[in-house]
Amino acid sequence: MKIRWLSHSCFEIRDDKTILIDPFFSNNPFAPEYKGKPDLILVTHEHIDHSDTSRFDSPVVCPKGFKTKKSREMKIGDKRTVEGIIIEMVVSDHPHSKYATGFVLEMDGERLYHPGDTFLKGVKPLGNIDVFFVPIGGYFTMNIDEAVEALKIIKPKLAIPMHYNTLPQIQADPAEFAAKAEKAGFKVKVLKIDEEIEV
Repeated sequence: MKIRWLSHSCFEIRDDKTILIDPFFSNNPFAPEYKGKPDLILVTHEHIDHSDTSRFDSPVVCPKGFKTKKSREMKIGDKRTVEGIIIEMVVSDHPHSKYATGFVLEMDGERLYHPGDTFLKGVKPLGNIDVFFVPIGGYFTMNIDEAVEALKIIKPKLAIPMHYNTLPQIQADPAEFAAKAEKAGFKVKVLKIDEEIEV
């Protein structure tokens, strides 16, 4: 499985399927050029920096009440298979949103957790998690220290920081997060924008 960070909270995940999570390309000067054709898009909530789906013709898994073309609505607690991917919608804590959620998805034997925008209160134990995409920017989400506390709750095999330095309010140093997380016993991979890793 390959994971590619496309800035902010947007990731492309590929094995035999291509999944795009929380797309944000329009009016995002940090986003790389993206020509992918995802089989499925996951949207955690309605804010445009997480739901920029208009350029795609893919099915979109989204919170119940948030309408988009080809939407496959779910509610927190739902678990279903979409395009061959096992997806569970989980709680998030983002008071600025009417539909804040997160996702746990299972691909290629791995369990990946993307919490969307969340404060620490929204992070709950989820069982075995291989990869945790963790927001660190503060203001709209957890800050660095709170993100380290979130790792203690989730206990992932790998943490990848996200949601930082793309807006003026969310400036954070991913190296500081990595140092604090690694001191607490966790493995971290800080990705550069458009960098891809294999897990």
